[in-house]
Amino acid sequence: MIALETVPEVPRRAWMQLREGLLRIIGDNIVAIWAFGGTVSAPADGPIGDLDTFVVLRHPVDQESVTAIEAAHATIARDLDIEWDSWYVLEEDTRQSVPPRHAWLDRRNETWAIDRAMWLAGRYVLLHGAAAAEIVRQPSHQELNDALSSEVEHLERHVEAGDTDPYEATYAILNGSRILRTIQTGDATISKREAGPWGLTHLPGQWHPVLQAAIRAYEGNATPDDEGVLARDMKAFVGMIRSEVMSSRSGG
Repeated sequence: MIALETVPEVPRRAWMQLREGLLRIIGDNIVAIWAFGGTVSAPADGPIGDLDTFVVLRHPVDQESVTAIEAAHATIARDLDIEWDSWYVLEEDTRQSVPPRHAWLDRRNETWAIDRAMWLAGRYVLLHGAAAAEIVRQPSHQELNDALSSEVEHLERHVEAGDTDPYEATYAILNGSRILRTIQTGDATISKREAGPWGLTHLPGQWHPVLQAAIRAYEGNATPDDEGVLARDMKAFVGMIRSEVMSSRSGG
């Protein structure tokens, strides 16, 4: 488990303020609050990504509390210039293998198997309440494979829609590298920030320019040339990921 004290200052302050706000608004209803994703292990001087947050609830939240929670998120985001990616899920759903729905938004957690693998490997910060191992189930090999295939479908939809801007392309390259690493090792516990360097070490040289461009873009250092490489190579890279996923599913 990652200690909150090791998280960079701005996201640490954001998560602490959110925790205080949630305890004030719905304290008795909170089973656990977990912070996770690449930001919890980001370098102190690196750019801040979305603050991935998972809140486990005992029972549904009334509209007054929902309004207060969303206002707390918005205030912290504005004051600290951060972005949230937060999930509020009922405890009974958190204990299941099927991807849960958000407690009040029309969202389903399609990365549920991958998230559980990360948490159970200790890749999260326990902000409040119960540890992940007390609540979530270990994902099966099939669940991970299905989650990876869904992730690739998400990348393919962006390719088909022509979404090759630097943000989407960087996400596709780094998340694709993470998918490949999971296929090859069976271990899903790697962040996008870590997946880029892994790809440089383990993938053929033809992919190194786009991986290097994605790494620089993720760190906020992309050049115009990098943006061109990302737009040019995104489709081919995602196609390669799809081939590897299909080969893995067929036992090839």
